[in-house]
This record gives sequence, C-alpha cells and structure tokens, in this order.
Amino acid sequence: MRNRFLFVYVFCLLTCLTACDKFLETTPKDFLSPENYYNTEDDIVNALGAVYVTLGSNYTYGRYMVIDGAMDDLGYWNQTEVNLIDRLSGWNYTAAQPQIAMMWQRLYEGIERANVLLENIDDAEMSDAASERYRGEAIFLRAYYHYLLADLWGDVPMRLTSNQAVTDVNIEPTPALAVIEHSAADIEEVIGKGMLQAAAAYPHSSRVTITVAQGILARIYLKMAGEPFKIQGMYEKALHWASQVKSSGQHSLNPDYDRIFINHSQDLYDTQYRESMWEAEFNGNSTTDPGKSDKYSWVGVTNGIICYDPSDALGYSYGYIRTRLKLWDLFEAADKRKSRSIASYRYNTTDNTKYNERLTTFSSVAERCSAKWRREEETLKPKDKNFNATNFPILRYSDVLLMIAEAENELNGPTATALNAINEVRQRAGVKSYSTASGPDVITISGKDDLREAVRDERARELCWEGIRRHDLIRWGIFEEAMQQAAAEPFIAANVGNGRTANASQRTIMAAIAGKMSEKYRLYPVPQKELNLNNKMRQNRFW
Repeated sequence: MRNRFLFVYVFCLLTCLTACDKFLETTPKDFLSPENYYNTEDDIVNALGAVYVTLGSNYTYGRYMVIDGAMDDLGYWNQTEVNLIDRLSGWNYTAAQPQIAMMWQRLYEGIERANVLLENIDDAEMSDAASERYRGEAIFLRAYYHYLLADLWGDVPMRLTSNQAVTDVNIEPTPALAVIEHSAADIEEVIGKGMLQAAAAYPHSSRVTITVAQGILARIYLKMAGEPFKIQGMYEKALHWASQVKSSGQHSLNPDYDRIFINHSQDLYDTQYRESMWEAEFNGNSTTDPGKSDKYSWVGVTNGIICYDPSDALGYSYGYIRTRLKLWDLFEAADKRKSRSIASYRYNTTDNTKYNERLTTFSSVAERCSAKWRREEETLKPKDKNFNATNFPILRYSDVLLMIAEAENELNGPTATALNAINEVRQRAGVKSYSTASGPDVITISGKDDLREAVRDERARELCWEGIRRHDLIRWGIFEEAMQQAAAEPFIAANVGNGRTANASQRTIMAAIAGKMSEKYRLYPVPQKELNLNNKMRQNRFW
C-alpha cells in the first residue's frame, strides 16, 4: 500500500424522491446520505478523498485536460487527419465532443462533493483543528475547480451550495472574471485563517498545502493580469504569493531534472527538495486494480517514447505527441533538459531494441517524441498497454520561480530579483545565466522586453508537455499568432538540412492542426448536454 492520503469514493445520495416514503418504513442500509454518513472524522476524510478524486480522472489530469487537449506551438499529435476527427488533440471538435462534456462534468462533480462536505462537516465528531484543516482543503479544491472551468470555458455557473433537487439545473452563468476573483478570494481566506498544513507535514505531494495554495494563487493572478482581463495590480499579487512560496524554505530545485519525472513513474516522493509541489494521484492499472478505468493515468502512454511492446520490461507507448521545430531550436546544446524533454531514442517496432539516434541520422526532428515520462521507468507490474499509475505534476517549484521572474519584470524590469529567479532555473539546466551586464559567461538582457521574451522561452524549455503552454500563450495574448507561426514553420524549414525538416506527411499534419487556431479556440465550447439541461446557459462565441 502507498504511504499517502487514500482517495476513497464516497457515493452520496444527495436527495431522496418524496415517493420513497411510500416504499420505505425504516432507514435505508444500502446507500449513504448526508444524514447518516457525516458522523466521524473517518467519514470526513473519505468524503474529502472523493473531492480530490476529480484530479485523477482521465478527463482531467489523467489524460484529456493536459495531454490530448494541450497541443500548442511546441508539439503536435502525429496521426492522420482522419484519425483526428472529433479529437481534442487535433483541435477538431464540436460542442457534442464527449471528452469535453466529461471534463466539464468531472469538475462539477468535484465542486458538488466539496459543497456536500462543507455543508455537513460540522455534524462530525472531531477536533476543531482537524475540522478546519479538512474544511480548508475542500474550500480550496472547490475554488480551484471553479478556476479551471472559467479558464477553459469562460462564463460558467458558479455553485457554492449543493444541488437540492434533481431539477436544480437552470443556473445563470457567472462572468469568468467574477468566478476567478471569487476563487482567489476563497483561497486567500483559507491561507489567512491558517486552514492548511505546511508541505513538510506530508510524506507525499498529493494534498493541498499552504505553499500549494500560494503557488496556485500566483498562477491565478498572472491569469488575471493577462488576456482577456488585464486587471491592474495583479502582477503585484502574483509576485507576493510566489515570493511567499520561495521564502517559506519548503521547496527547492532538485539538481537532477530527470529524477523529477522518474519519481512520478515510480511512486516516489521527493521530500528533500519537494520541487514537485502538487501532483494528481493515480493508483494501479486495469490488471492490478481492475474496474477503475477513469482513474488510471495515461501519462507516458500517449505522450511517451514510441514502443509497441506492452511487456513488463518496456511498456507500450503510442508516442503520439511529437516535437515541433520551435521547441528543438529553443534548447541550447548544453541544456540538460533537452534529452529529457525530447526523445533521443525510440524502440524498434520489431524487436524493441533500444538504439540511440544522433541528430545527423534522424530524417526529421519532427519524429522525436515527448519524453518526460517513460514507460520503461515504471515499477508497477504487470504493466498494462493503456494504463499506468504515473502521477502528473500540477505545480512545480520551478514554475513558481519563473512566475517570480515574470511578475517582477513586468513591474520593475530586469531587477536582481527577476534575474535571480530565472537564473536559478537555468543554472540547474547547465546553461548560461542572464545578466544586464555583458561578458563571455552570461547572456546579456537589454531591458524589460528582452527579459519578457527570455522568461517566455524559459517556461517553454522548463515546463513543456506539462499542460501549461496553451494557457500561457492565451494570457500573453499571442495564442493565435504563435499557432499560425507553428503552422507555417515546417514549410519554412522544409529545405533546411541537419534533420530540422519534416516529411511531407508530417508537414501536412503539423500545419493542419496549428492552422485551425483562431480566437474561437481560446475557450472550449460549452457542452451541448449542458445547454440542453440548463436553459440559462449560453454557448461561447464562435461555437
């Protein structure tokens, strides 16, 4: 068993039809309800686990929200256009797309479970300290799920109480900014009231802690500072909360970049550096833990190094996510992150012998797979073809440092604070630091605009494949521009040697996916199912 917080499903019957009274004369024994469940601390722990479960769905951090649905200017999904019909990965979908509908549903399920817990937690017998801690985590998760909904869909219904009836479906959408502001206020209140534990209190990264909340607040405020909101004072708030994480002393960079992602695949938690601050938790696969297919991870399965052997020695990977030339060119030759992020090898499809391929022997950089998570490094056996238990990082400390650099630069230009933060990340990577001075051992930064571009490129190098890039491009206001450049790139580079080209088929796929990008794709379409149920909901623009 894993030494961690156990996430347990709690199926709560929220209301009972009045007709039930005609058939039942005693308290039912075969289902759980708020009236007969929330009695002990164990009940609350289990109910809180059910709120966390949303993070580990295939439709959120297990697959679709961050793997299939996060194609950007750094990578593309290498399948024929026929196979990309109605797929998030090909940006070829409608309001009826089932994965989008399930993503929406899972996030609201998490919100509903949080609301039910919050409305019943006072009925349980436990210490005040424990009650406040569980309450704080539930409030945070409800706020975070609302933030994700507003970030992905824009104006959405905000639910701060549980459903009281099966007909409770017609809810006016709240403007996206108001949803995000409410989420930020809730998280700030949870921190201010001391309702969360420090990271050091846990031997894992699965629970929300003080510094996780602070780091997510910094992310939220950077969103509010950028497109489409551009709210004054948000860079100050982002800098404040990211700096609180740094000054806590609870987190630092793991000097071994590879080890961060190996740990995700091997059920290991780094309690020395705690760089991986918050992870979506996964357990088992369809062989070791059958019957839980929505809760297994696909991390490394679709976005790993191509291998068509599901054996325990290697593990099957479709290798669908491939590298765009932009990402390849962003890395300096000495950058230690390059070989971890972009596969330097693949497996032969006949005997699966590992062989190294130097750049000069590649027919195309565009053949190279994303490679942060590698099925060969998994330790859970027997391995399953499609599922594993690899965790996904929702927040890393390196992201916090780069948020400090970005916010400080936007406020005050390339100060020592901004440069020190980005250089800490670069020094771990083994590349030259940035400086406002000149010299052979540094890269000179000439001003705010220069450092802004440097931070954006550094976020690409450090955080590629982690589901963040598309959201960054949108808040920077350069999403459509960056994607159109990505569409043109393989054709511009078609006659360039040294493996920087793409074959005709790849050029077509790369351009077809990226070339679709327009303002329409800044938000997902509201699921048709929601529009059918909620007559006050409106479809997003262009959809």
